[in-house]
Amino acid sequence: MDRFIEQAAVVRRAEAELLHQLAELDKDGAPVEFGYCGSAATLAQDVLRISRAEARRMAERARVLFGALGISGEPLSPDLPNTAEAYSRGEVGVEHVDRIRTFAAELPAEVLIGDAWPIAEKALAEIAGEVGPHGLVRPIRELRARLDPDGHPPNDHEPVRPDREIWFRQHANQWEIRGRLDYETGLKLRSVLDALGKPRSSEANGGTPDTRTPTERDADAFAEIVQLAANPENLPENGGEPFTIMVTMTEASLREGIGHATTMDGTTIPATQLRRIACDAGIVPTVLGSAGEVLDMGCRDRTAPPKLRRRLIARDHGCAHPDYDHQPALTQAHHIHHHANGGPTTEENMVLLCAHHHRMIHHTEWQVRIHNGKPEFTPPEYRRGIRFANAEPQRLLRSS
Repeated sequence: MDRFIEQAAVVRRAEAELLHQLAELDKDGAPVEFGYCGSAATLAQDVLRISRAEARRMAERARVLFGALGISGEPLSPDLPNTAEAYSRGEVGVEHVDRIRTFAAELPAEVLIGDAWPIAEKALAEIAGEVGPHGLVRPIRELRARLDPDGHPPNDHEPVRPDREIWFRQHANQWEIRGRLDYETGLKLRSVLDALGKPRSSEANGGTPDTRTPTERDADAFAEIVQLAANPENLPENGGEPFTIMVTMTEASLREGIGHATTMDGTTIPATQLRRIACDAGIVPTVLGSAGEVLDMGCRDRTAPPKLRRRLIARDHGCAHPDYDHQPALTQAHHIHHHANGGPTTEENMVLLCAHHHRMIHHTEWQVRIHNGKPEFTPPEYRRGIRFANAEPQRLLRSS
């Protein structure tokens, strides 16, 4: 452990020395001498072969930690001399530096040249040597209240709208999505995709390795985000109705899972896919005339009302399949005896499944029943005899 800690300190000291050298090169005019247009960031980008964004961050860290030259050539003192010393000793890392640097950049110029800032910056450097980067949040908040109690002066400018756009187009039975997100939203989406798009184990993937590419895992994770948002309890209503798909097909086709349904815009959906969607959706039976006119429309029959869903969550705790453990918010309520075939909307006929295992139950030989009040799964023939040691009692795989 001592060697591990010392090695981390060595890395930090080397990072600090690299920034110190960049600051000295900038002061000596190296960027101009070697044709980098006077920019330390451009020099670092080319010489170190790093991205423009990282080069800019390096140049800014070098300036605030070790000083720079003014426009007229006069030396400018560093804003964070105590942080620079702690960094050079290997006591703090780059994340500590960036948090303190960001805080300093948000303060008015008169605060940084006053008598209070050196004391505050020294205190932050000492705290940073004892806590992780997140541990600076509260001290920075308290110092901001003391150093800049009035905050930024008000202005008449409208808030800047985040730079994000999405293009969403339909091609036959698929959709194409392109766009861009602002930095904060992109970070949040990336973290959610990483959490939901981890490779599945062989057991969770039906006994075969997960061969999905990273982009395919991202797409599956995005589909789960949509499923979560499309939950009627989470989605804002549209004209008094939550998420709704209107399709046309015969009752017999829906019951047998044969043929295709037609949406209002003419798109077709396979009956098997519609049966899966209808497992956890509302169905409004509608009678059409020979010319396509609506003769009668029944009442919306929501197949998983909130009270029933809460009971299912209490029983299944999420995806009930023995190979997986998705949280309840990312599950769908599956009718064991399908609703289109007269299956009742009751706790004894429903089970919570994630989207992956919902598709598996509908399109493979996996079967599920409620036995002694708990879901029990029967695998395809090639999976018979497999049990999962970590499965909870109510999720044991039936081997016969």
